[in-house]
Amino acid sequence: MQMHYADRSATTGSGRVWDPLSRLAGLLLAGAVLLAVILVGLFVVLPIMLVGSIALSFCLRRRLRRAQRGQPEDGVIDAEYTVVERRLG
Repeated sequence: MQMHYADRSATTGSGRVWDPLSRLAGLLLAGAVLLAVILVGLFVVLPIMLVGSIALSFCLRRRLRRAQRGQPEDGVIDAEYTVVERRLG
């Protein structure tokens, strides 16, 4: 008893050339997608993160200086007053 498979007949003759070529095309496509993701990460995401971290460090440094000087952020001077009574006579 001999069994014939439908998919076996597709790989005979010139069909054997297309199977490795399709695998190669798939690998090349996957490599191109991976390269695109790496390049976008390198030239878009990394500079945005660097600029954001530099801006954050400047902002935090300015807030720290204000806190050390005792200046409030809203510009209102907060002070305590002491009333000294002076009696004449």
